[in-house]
Amino acid sequence: MIRNIVLDLGNVLVNVEYERFIGKITSRGVSKEAYMNFFQGGNYRLLGYESGDITTDEFITKCLTGLNLKMEPDEYANAFNDMFSEIEAMSSFVRKMKKEDNYRLFLLSNTSPLHFEYIKQNYDYIILLEKYALSYELRSLKPEPAIYESALKHLGIVPEESIFIDDLQANCDAAGKFGIKTICYDKNDHNKFEKEFEKLTAVSL
Repeated sequence: MIRNIVLDLGNVLVNVEYERFIGKITSRGVSKEAYMNFFQGGNYRLLGYESGDITTDEFITKCLTGLNLKMEPDEYANAFNDMFSEIEAMSSFVRKMKKEDNYRLFLLSNTSPLHFEYIKQNYDYIILLEKYALSYELRSLKPEPAIYESALKHLGIVPEESIFIDDLQANCDAAGKFGIKTICYDKNDHNKFEKEFEKLTAVSL
């Protein structure tokens, strides 16, 4: 019996639109090539911020220095956070699940302190989730096995009683190896998600 719904954050609960952030720093003289080179193809996770290896101040300093970017730290933080928007279909799903109170709701996300605090403050449905398993606190990243082991313990849930919803198949596959049921979410096809959820829970939405 399914008792727990564990959700990813980016492109499941909120849209991630990197172009807005890129636009803000390229408007200040950073070329797209310099951005891609510094972030190794746009993957800022490799800097160690989301895995908890460096602090927020260290991350901002590393970015400003590495990009040769003339911005104040607070201005950069604001630009870095300007990449999110609500996924209304999923926010409605969370509110519905919370109201019906048939499942416990959790978060498992590769994220950073800057992003998570910003999202909590600006998207009120995030605080409806009971508990958060965050990469920078668990010191590991999806799809590494360690983060699922830590998350199950941290959240206090049984794998076989849980559904994990993520937008990346690799993350779902890794969770599935622990006995967790999974749904790979496509934000452009929420109806497909609802059908898969109904199939796994035998509950009509």
